[in-house]
Amino acid sequence: MKHALPPLDALKVFESAARQLSFSLAARELCITKGAVSYQIRRLEEALDCALFQRTVRQVYLTHAGQQLLQTTQRSFADLDDTLKRIKPGEGNHDVLIGATTYVALRWLSPRISGFNHINPDTSILLQHSVNAGNFRIQDVDFVIRWCRMDGKINHQRPLELPMPLFPVCSPRLLESIEISAAGMQVDELSTPALASIPLLCEDRSLDLWQAWYGRQQPLKNPRRVVEDANVRTQAAVDGQGWTMADALMQRELDAGDLLAPFAHRLDGFGYAIETSPSRYVNRKALELRKWLIDHA
Repeated sequence: MKHALPPLDALKVFESAARQLSFSLAARELCITKGAVSYQIRRLEEALDCALFQRTVRQVYLTHAGQQLLQTTQRSFADLDDTLKRIKPGEGNHDVLIGATTYVALRWLSPRISGFNHINPDTSILLQHSVNAGNFRIQDVDFVIRWCRMDGKINHQRPLELPMPLFPVCSPRLLESIEISAAGMQVDELSTPALASIPLLCEDRSLDLWQAWYGRQQPLKNPRRVVEDANVRTQAAVDGQGWTMADALMQRELDAGDLLAPFAHRLDGFGYAIETSPSRYVNRKALELRKWLIDHA
């Protein structure tokens, strides 16, 4: 889109001179001559066809038009400066910004970042954990690692998919408390009277992974309990508050015996993917880390 804005250099000189009400101080601040300041101001006034300063022998004052333009340029320069700081690689004391939930960061991403930092000690990495929030924008991070459906279409925007089948887990103490044996449990047993009262912990009621895993026409009557944070949901299951849907990232709790997986049936079609916004410039260090994660997935 074309615009009729005056030259940026002239606006910079005007802002400095108008803020300090001095052509001399503006020249000193911008490291140019006083004559160059006068030239840029005159150039700007000619472009706008109005006076911005009222000049006296020893002082300059802003006209009404000059006051209006000063307010706008200061606000615009502040917005521009803020945007440049956010998008410039290395600003904010980090080189790479990754979007990932705390669940993924702790269980999958952190050990791989440790390996990368061992050979790239000068690369600073910042994690953005609000990937499931409604106001999260993928273009605000270099890349994101998030749970989603697997479609098998690997491309530049989605260079990696990690399929992870889902399966129900619960605390051994939960089954012991109702005197149920975990050995050889079948899918249909989840709807029996003995188990139908046990809550099914879930992240979102709109996507019923439990019914999808169950795979039967009749609905599961177990009460659903929404626990949005996956780490909290895992701990709730360990504490015996109900069943939760697990993936391979919960292997630590399974190995420790804090959770057990009595059903052999798995729900396929979901997992984790690395994704990048097509509208964001990804700097060299971010590309290096992304490739490292793909190579060590």
